[in-house]
Amino acid sequence: MTGIEKIVEKIREESLNRCDAVIAEAKENAGEILFEERKKAEKEAEKIISEGKKEALKKENAARSAAETISKTRYLEVKNAIVNDIIAAAFEKIEDMSDEDYFSLLLSLCEKNVESGEGTMFLSKRDLERVPKDFEETVNSLVYEKGAVRLSKSPMNIENGFVLVYGDIEVNCTLRAVFDEKLDSLRDALCKELFTE
Repeated sequence: MTGIEKIVEKIREESLNRCDAVIAEAKENAGEILFEERKKAEKEAEKIISEGKKEALKKENAARSAAETISKTRYLEVKNAIVNDIIAAAFEKIEDMSDEDYFSLLLSLCEKNVESGEGTMFLSKRDLERVPKDFEETVNSLVYEKGAVRLSKSPMNIENGFVLVYGDIEVNCTLRAVFDEKLDSLRDALCKELFTE
């Protein structure tokens, strides 16, 4: 086996090992989401392996060190693609929640983000149309020690989640804003869980 073939084999082995780690995590924590991500990761890994073999064969006589650099770059791309796919799938899963689970999530977000004093909660048009009748009462029973929240009858031009308004202060609790705020810590946690040997 030549040096390049060993590098290519190492790329293949590392990619397959990482895909296996994704599967193990899926069984423990996120079953359905991570199962789908494994399928995507395996396809991506096969594509990268195929491209890596072609590239390695072309450069075998000219640049063995360049092939090693490429393999490391490809490996990082696979890791990044897996993490991106898992985060995207998790976001989609939240968007597809049942109304009961979705509004339960909003209650939790409100409890963590409510400010002192009286605020107004703005929902999207879609969410206002399906909000539980006792939602405002439930919100206030959770946050009464800090203040009060009034549910606006007017929708805000947001996709999901909510925005709390306290005079000139807005607390953005849309799902995208929450995900974006936590994106780095989500990436770090996933990488640590999936790719730590």
